[in-house]
Amino acid sequence: MGKGGKRVNTLGNVTAYLASTGWLPPEQIGERGGLWRDRQSESLLPVPNDLDRHGADWIAVTEQIAHARGIPVDQVIRGIERQSIDVVELRAANDIAIRGSISYQAGAALVESGLRMLRSSATTAERQRARIGNYSRTGDELVATARMAHTRDGSYVIPILLPISDPVADVDIEDDPQEPIDGMGISEPPEPPERRVMRTFAEALSTLDAVAIAPEQEPKGSVDIELVRAGVSSQFASALHRILVQETVAEFSAEFEWAPAGGPAPRVASAIVIPSAASERVGNVANRLKKHTTTRAEQQFVGPILGVVRDHDADTGTVRVEVIQNRRPTSVLVNVSAEILDQAWTWAQDRRTVVVNSKVRRTHNGLQAVKNDAIMPLMLDVDRS
Repeated sequence: MGKGGKRVNTLGNVTAYLASTGWLPPEQIGERGGLWRDRQSESLLPVPNDLDRHGADWIAVTEQIAHARGIPVDQVIRGIERQSIDVVELRAANDIAIRGSISYQAGAALVESGLRMLRSSATTAERQRARIGNYSRTGDELVATARMAHTRDGSYVIPILLPISDPVADVDIEDDPQEPIDGMGISEPPEPPERRVMRTFAEALSTLDAVAIAPEQEPKGSVDIELVRAGVSSQFASALHRILVQETVAEFSAEFEWAPAGGPAPRVASAIVIPSAASERVGNVANRLKKHTTTRAEQQFVGPILGVVRDHDADTGTVRVEVIQNRRPTSVLVNVSAEILDQAWTWAQDRRTVVVNSKVRRTHNGLQAVKNDAIMPLMLDVDRS
């Protein structure tokens, strides 16, 4: 177990790394381990079944991988560790001072604001809100497991590491009795809670850029509902604003790297760049959301698609969406028409986050949306990279 009760699957990370980098798995695994073969060098690598991150076997395995591929050991270790760690690298660029540095004050603002943005995302990942009264306790517990890696070259870069839980817990609902048929079904594993936090961080930042910063005209208050839906809160926007107003910061950027252990990468821009010239707009958004009092007659749920199923006797179907209710993962079933069914199939394949706008009722299968076709993709500028 790691800190905070997280179990680190060292052997799983190593074998996943080997498989993803061209090593062939053992034909058989004995009591002590198995031999992996490198396709490039034909080197053989013994990997023990009992592999301790702090033991001598770990050192031997990583050194042999590095030697076989002709790369530094620390590069191998980084690749192995990030098999189960989502990463966001926060960067503050400065073109008027010493390359690779920013002012001490700006650096402190980047660290403190990055934590506040992550903490805000962990709260709005559970329930979207314009203004956070109290941060989520369970969200803060997830944030407490985050680590800050060493800064690296590239103006001023701070990597934030969020380890993915192992194993991933199942969604707290009964299994859907319907089965995909005729090739028109899709099923995905539940989203780890840490991935939900990091995905919300990325979607909030990307949506803020797309609807409030990139357009030439000053955004109207009507975009606020879209911002809140994506996880933007007043606290999130004000934390970003604090970075952008630093005199020695020319632009802020965030690059996301998704751990294979967390499942397929979400459909969201992997890199977002926001110039300091946008500070006023971001500040205006923060102020508007701070005063936001709009109430919604219908409930709103946001999350990834877990399954799409065509009805056996009709050209309609259901979409199952993973959501958070009462701080616990569950799902909402949405009955959809043929047209929406086809679209939902595409959304699921593309790993698009979706929004369910409907009141729900509880059934033996979890939550059921009262309205049909009450589902749409989260509006993101996902074509950027």
